[in-house]
Amino acid sequence: MSYWRSRVLCSLLAVGGFAFSSVSFGQAVAEKQDADASIQSKGTPPYKTSLQRVTYDIKYLASDELGGRQPGTPEMVLSEDHIIAAYRSSGLVDPTGNNYKQTFDVGQQKTLVAEKCALKLTGPDGESIDLKVSEGYSQLLNRSDFDIQGAELVFVGYGINAEKQLNFDEYADIDVEGKVVVLIRREPQQKVDTSVFNGAQLSRWSFIASKVAGARQAKAAAILMVNDSVTVEEEDGDSLVQSSRFGQDVGSVPYMQIKRKTLDKILAATPVVTPAGDKLESIAAIEDRMDVELEPLSQTLPGWKVDASADFRVGGIATSNIVGVIEGEGPHADQTIVIGAHYDHLGKGAYGSRAGAKQRGMIHNGADDNATGTAAVMELARRFAARDKKPARRLVFVCFTAEEMGLLGAYHYVRDPIYPLDKTVAMINFDMIGWLREDKVTLYGWNSSAQFDKMFESANTDMGLELLKPPSGFAGSDHLPFNERRIPNTFIHTGLTSTYHTPDDDFKTIDCAGAVRVIDFTEAFIDELVNAEKPPKYAVAGPFRLGVNIEEVEEGLLLSTISDDSVAQASGLLEGDVILKWGDEKLTNRRGLLRAIRRDKGKTVPLKVKRDGAEIDVQLRLVRPGEEDEA
Repeated sequence: MSYWRSRVLCSLLAVGGFAFSSVSFGQAVAEKQDADASIQSKGTPPYKTSLQRVTYDIKYLASDELGGRQPGTPEMVLSEDHIIAAYRSSGLVDPTGNNYKQTFDVGQQKTLVAEKCALKLTGPDGESIDLKVSEGYSQLLNRSDFDIQGAELVFVGYGINAEKQLNFDEYADIDVEGKVVVLIRREPQQKVDTSVFNGAQLSRWSFIASKVAGARQAKAAAILMVNDSVTVEEEDGDSLVQSSRFGQDVGSVPYMQIKRKTLDKILAATPVVTPAGDKLESIAAIEDRMDVELEPLSQTLPGWKVDASADFRVGGIATSNIVGVIEGEGPHADQTIVIGAHYDHLGKGAYGSRAGAKQRGMIHNGADDNATGTAAVMELARRFAARDKKPARRLVFVCFTAEEMGLLGAYHYVRDPIYPLDKTVAMINFDMIGWLREDKVTLYGWNSSAQFDKMFESANTDMGLELLKPPSGFAGSDHLPFNERRIPNTFIHTGLTSTYHTPDDDFKTIDCAGAVRVIDFTEAFIDELVNAEKPPKYAVAGPFRLGVNIEEVEEGLLLSTISDDSVAQASGLLEGDVILKWGDEKLTNRRGLLRAIRRDKGKTVPLKVKRDGAEIDVQLRLVRPGEEDEA
């Protein structure tokens, strides 16, 4: 579910513990039999029960192998392949002519050309340390390609230039122009409450941007950074950051990260020497000394040379909605029902993550968000495709991409629909259905059509679910672009959790049996939609309104404006009409009108109206347009 739209949901749903439904998670795993031995994509796994299939799909999509399903990554392609194989094995029609893929670009992305990235450190004795990008070192994304040959190496402590603010400048007495500076991440005295930087809290001098600014001002050729000991402690190891971790175009100074063991090897051969003549042969020794004395130890590392180069590629991120179809049969076959869910997630949390410092850079597997919804789309496709008779309306199954980037896949679909939107009669969206607590299912958009509510209740006859129906608000997911096109839609959801957008949203937390119950319920709802004599009509969800602006006049209430597609317009009221009587009641103010609307909602009320100087009778039907069949 899109993080930037989730606040609406957060305000309506409490995050808390959960209780699995009657079939336990342990039973779900047991039913998978030998599938746990090696989880690999096979499209439609050879399992007999829905629970086995859904469990398998969720586990595969949320596995580390798929790396968090971020658009533009090889792991995202594995996700596509898995969905496509399920569609193909189920016999779904490919409406795209492109192997079920509706492909498009989502913005631009700068990436490394790995084969053109190199870093070599050569010591005074001629021995070199050759590092491979993404293994021995990390190349952060720079503004342009670069090629540095034979630059001197200079140690600059933490790379802090705070002369004016704190009388502490690690560039003050050393020339680094045209040289490569090696520095420690963050700042000294991180565990000292009385530190001049910001006590035990990190100050702005620890920020990457501050370090880049200091190096640029000193005209350094490049930066090599190593993790500080506190970061190593928090992240359970000396890990390299992703190339895009600190954002693209971090600065005009090329920026790389090496591991502590690499710098320790350099320091063992060429120690940092203190003013007192002590030789510090490791990063840990330097950190300890600076924590105590807080004096710059910047100095050239004699004889060390740096060769570094990198090329970057800028281009669109190609990604795809995965679309499969079961054609309808009969008089309503040209009408479309879209059944969708997003299959992307956050990768390693470069954007949208709620993870704390210790989980930064970890895979966000997105089991609930939204491997569960994706599995629901795949399972419903299998079920409807396996039926002997075609549905009365066309079923279009869409696994949307780039939802976490701003609903981009769904917006692309409605801008370039495969089937006409004016013949698309409903959209059903799954997002996070893996935590069924106390049998409660939330149905956003249940009132986007007057016909939906009875269909939901009918579908739930034998399911025993408690259907939660928020009176307004849609939350942030792929149904919204369809709602903007006035297509009846619903977002089926089992609630936010404490694992949302963190690496803890993993397969082991999912109530697979509960997800199957939600799928069973939705299948019954789709049957109601497919077989309805008339398609559902769109209605504006939210509080009931007449759709007028009024002015209080001596004779009654003047209708100064009337909204299109409003209740008032549907009943034949016109701008300029003056309501003289509401039934037998004379209304004189806005408050009285609102009270009458609330009291008589759902009824037909006789009005006495003055129009063009004459009194006429108008029958006002207090039902939304589209609700006429329900009145």
